[in-house]
Amino acid sequence: MDDFISTLRDKISKGSRVLTPGDPEFARANERWTEIDRKTPAVVVTPATEEDIAIVVKAAHSAKISFVPVTGGHSSWSTIENGIVIDLSLFKEVSVDPNRHTVAVRGGVLMKELQIALSKYNQFATVANGNTVGVIPYMIGGGISSYTPLIGYACENILSARLAVANGDVLIASETDNSDLLWAIRGAGQFFGIVTELVIRTHKPSLMGPDGVRQLGTMFYPTERASEVCRVLKSVVSVNDHASAGHFMVMNDPSKGRLLMVAGQYFGAGPELHATFQPLIEMGPLEHVHQPSTFENHSDHLNWMCHKGDFKRFSQTGLHSINPDHFEKLVNLHQELLDTLPGTERSVFTIEWHTKTPSHGLTATYQSPKH
Repeated sequence: MDDFISTLRDKISKGSRVLTPGDPEFARANERWTEIDRKTPAVVVTPATEEDIAIVVKAAHSAKISFVPVTGGHSSWSTIENGIVIDLSLFKEVSVDPNRHTVAVRGGVLMKELQIALSKYNQFATVANGNTVGVIPYMIGGGISSYTPLIGYACENILSARLAVANGDVLIASETDNSDLLWAIRGAGQFFGIVTELVIRTHKPSLMGPDGVRQLGTMFYPTERASEVCRVLKSVVSVNDHASAGHFMVMNDPSKGRLLMVAGQYFGAGPELHATFQPLIEMGPLEHVHQPSTFENHSDHLNWMCHKGDFKRFSQTGLHSINPDHFEKLVNLHQELLDTLPGTERSVFTIEWHTKTPSHGLTATYQSPKH
C-alpha cells in the first residue's frame, strides 16, 4: 500500500490531497454523520479535478484495492476498512442555466450549496431534508423529497451524467450517448463508477404556489393519542386535490418527554395550509407552529440533525398506506428502545408521507432500455 500511495501522489495534480492515518488532518477527513460501522481507510484521497478522480479510480482498480467516494458522509457506503476513500470536497461546482431550466452539479456539492445557487436564478429542484447531504449521491440513489408531489423523485429529473469508470475513462450518459447507462444511473448510479457530474432539470418556484414558498405546520400531541392522531392524519393525506408532504413521528424531547409530532408541508398560501390540516388543528395539539419556508432555506430547521458523530441511524421503508394500529405499536417499540438501550434518547421513529406524484412526461425516457 505504501508504494501505491507514493505512486498515486506523483500521478494526481498538486491541488489534490493524500492523507494517511499519520497525518494530522486524517481524523477530520474520516468523520461521518454517524459512528455506526465507521471504518478506518488506508488513505483518503481528495482529488482537485475530474481527471484526478479518473486517475485514482483506474489506479485502484488496477491494483485491486477497494474504494468508496464520499460527499456529505451521510451514507453507510462512504466508509471502508483499509481501502481508499475518494473525498470529493475539493472538486465541486454548480452551473445554473435558467433559460434551459437546468443545473450542472459537479463533485462534492452539498444541498445547501445547490439551494443557494438555484435561488439566485429563481429556480428550484428536488432536494433532500438535510443541508449537508451530498447532491449527486442523493439523486442517483432515487431521491425522495418534500417536492416529490410537485416534480417527482430526484432521479426522474436527471438529464445527463458524467462518470469515471474502471479503465480511467470518463463516460457521458444521456438520451443520445449511453442511454442505457443513463437509465441505470437514475436510481442505481453508485454501482457503475464515480458520477462526477449531473445535469438536472430545474423548475420555477411558482409551482409551489403564488408566492413560491412552502408552508410548514408543526403540531405536537401526547403519545397516548397516537392511534387517534394517526386516523385523522390518514384522512387528511388521502385527499389528492392538493400537494402536501410531511412527517409523523414519535420523538423524545429532553425537557418535555416523549411526544408525537406532525410536521406537515403544504404548497400554497398559509390559509390553505390551515384549511388542509384543520382536522388535526381541531384535535387541540399541545403546540401548533406555522411558518413559511423558501427553497434556499428548505432544511435550515433541521440543522440540529446534521452534525457529524454520535451513534445514529436514518433508515426508510416504503409503506402502502398509513395504519393507525401499526403506528401505535411503533410508539410502544420506541418506548421499549429507550427503556432497554441507554444512549438512544435522540432516536426518532417516523412516517414520511407524500401525496400522489404527478406525471412529468418522463415515461419515454424512464423506461428500461430494450436490447
